Amino acid sequence: MREIQGLRQVAAVVLLLVAAAARGDCVSTVRSVSQLSIFPNLVAGPIATNGSIVVAGKTDPSTSTPGVDYSLYDTSLNPISADRQVATSSFNGPVALLYADSSNEFGLFFQQTNGVLMLQRIDASGNPIGAPIAMPHNWSLNDDFQVVWDKAAGAYALAHLVTSGPDLGAWLTLVSPSGSIVSDTNVTLFATGSVRVAVLPDGTAAVLWSRPGSPGPTFVTLVSNGAVTHSTLVTSQQLDGPVIATNGSSILVIYQSPKSGGGTELRDFIVNASGTVTSADASMMSGKGVDIAPLSLQWNPALSEWALVYADSVVGFNEFPGEVHLRRFQTLSGTASDTFLSPNAIFDLLPARFPIVFLNNGYVASIARLLSIQQGGESYLVSLCPLVGSIAVDRTLARPFDTITFRGSASGGTPGYTYTWQFGDNDSLSGQTVQHHYSAVGTYTVTLTAHDAAGATSVARITVGISDTVRGRAARH
Repeated sequence: MREIQGLRQVAAVVLLLVAAAARGDCVSTVRSVSQLSIFPNLVAGPIATNGSIVVAGKTDPSTSTPGVDYSLYDTSLNPISADRQVATSSFNGPVALLYADSSNEFGLFFQQTNGVLMLQRIDASGNPIGAPIAMPHNWSLNDDFQVVWDKAAGAYALAHLVTSGPDLGAWLTLVSPSGSIVSDTNVTLFATGSVRVAVLPDGTAAVLWSRPGSPGPTFVTLVSNGAVTHSTLVTSQQLDGPVIATNGSSILVIYQSPKSGGGTELRDFIVNASGTVTSADASMMSGKGVDIAPLSLQWNPALSEWALVYADSVVGFNEFPGEVHLRRFQTLSGTASDTFLSPNAIFDLLPARFPIVFLNNGYVASIARLLSIQQGGESYLVSLCPLVGSIAVDRTLARPFDTITFRGSASGGTPGYTYTWQFGDNDSLSGQTVQHHYSAVGTYTVTLTAHDAAGATSVARITVGISDTVRGRAARH
């Protein structure tokens, strides 16, 4: 029995160490990149990291055809290089920045003034590799597209809705880091609106697209080895501003939709790796007022959670940009943690137009607002340490009616923590340190929900066993 108790105590200690590791190295940071009326005014755009450095694309809003620049930052978001320019003009500055792990380099994407999408390679030391490379097919300034990294293929996966020329329709093109075409697949000849893509671990790509018409149904099409393998009707309407990501087995889509009583809401659905809808189109959440819209979505394997960035405006986006939030959740039906994306409340209204990254156990984002050619733009790199709660317990094996002491702790988020407990026997308590006893033999899951001052939540669990054969008291740790 002592050996069993010892193993249970070791398990509890391991649980605490895992929780500590999850929040180690993270420091909430706000790093100024550009300020209004201070020139040169290079505003932060898309970001990417290889775990050692952060590359930030930049653009100058003081012209209608801005150049494309980038610079390097260390993992604490301190600048480590001067700005480097890769194009003197563009349609709207850099639009995507990705890390290509197969060749240890970065890919910076931007559109020329004629709409053609270009790839600029950047090596791991931050040096440009060659000249920008044009992406295939005809391009116009009205084309919708998304580019993500396909780890299995070692290539960029470009979903592109071609609106002019002979190749009309939605295409999925795999482009190697050097710019050569790996595969080029016509997903459909008939598409409109937004086209999005997420890539599964085996290289299968899920392409989201809508068919023209009213209301215009939306499909998810699976593409594997350059061929369409399956297409699924997922909803009867065309989607507004969708975001898409995969956790390796499921593809989650979140989009903005009007509500019957006015205003908008977020809706979601899930498709599995076989193309079957496993969670039907349903309402996810309403905003505080008129408008709510998703900005980016990712699956974070380090914390086993989805990370959704969204904007929420009480008076509507036409009147005010709204607050920018980070919503973290493991499942659609599970407890969600919702807080502001910026660790500094002064910048809660600055949009995050580009996908965020996870670095040193924190979420790193580029936030910015553009005012005018005369005033320029205000932008920052921010690192937000997510709220993490953990449990310490004086024993994990006890007898009926023995008093067990539980202590909660939290870090990250916005300090000012509160704690609520569920003990698995229909009893609950509040407080950082609580005591509880069980009257019946069995195994119980104790759940701690930690809350911070900004409304974020974190859930931690531990199992305790109650047995009438336990001898003596277990040692504290």
